[in-house]
Amino acid sequence: MDLKGAKLIDFTGKVVGAQQFDRFTDEVTSAVRNHKGTRVAVVIDPGFGFTAEAPHLVSDHINLTGSNPLLGPNDACGERFPVVNDIYLVEEMPGKILPAIQRGVLGGLKQGVVPDAAETAKLKSLGAEFFSYNLAQTMIVAAHSGWKVIGIVVPSRLPLDGALMNEIKSLIN
Repeated sequence: MDLKGAKLIDFTGKVVGAQQFDRFTDEVTSAVRNHKGTRVAVVIDPGFGFTAEAPHLVSDHINLTGSNPLLGPNDACGERFPVVNDIYLVEEMPGKILPAIQRGVLGGLKQGVVPDAAETAKLKSLGAEFFSYNLAQTMIVAAHSGWKVIGIVVPSRLPLDGALMNEIKSLIN
């Protein structure tokens, strides 16, 4: 899989050289729609609720944000209700570190929602394995634009893995 020219979007504020955002906004939608490179978004989002405190590749998600970023007039870049099945690239990852990252199902939450223990248990019973605030909505915009997504959710309490970030940057540049 060739990732040269992929769009690197960082919600952690820690990836040098990435387009950085502190939360999902219309600016993220514009950044995806206006990107001219490979139609792949590499999205790095801080998360929580991991069984193992380590970066995870998103293999699927449950959108629990309660919203859809595709509001307003239609955009020429794609369909209003995109198919999101198989949107995440997780098989045949290039590099040495990326293929070894644990995979899991993201629970995409509304910004600021912090589920208590009972809510977390319920969300996990529905299939969510960890949570973040920005990736699910970014993925919807990417699907709308006909893209694939490599979603990486990293524990918000841990520093970013420098070797992982270096590998990602070398694969897309």
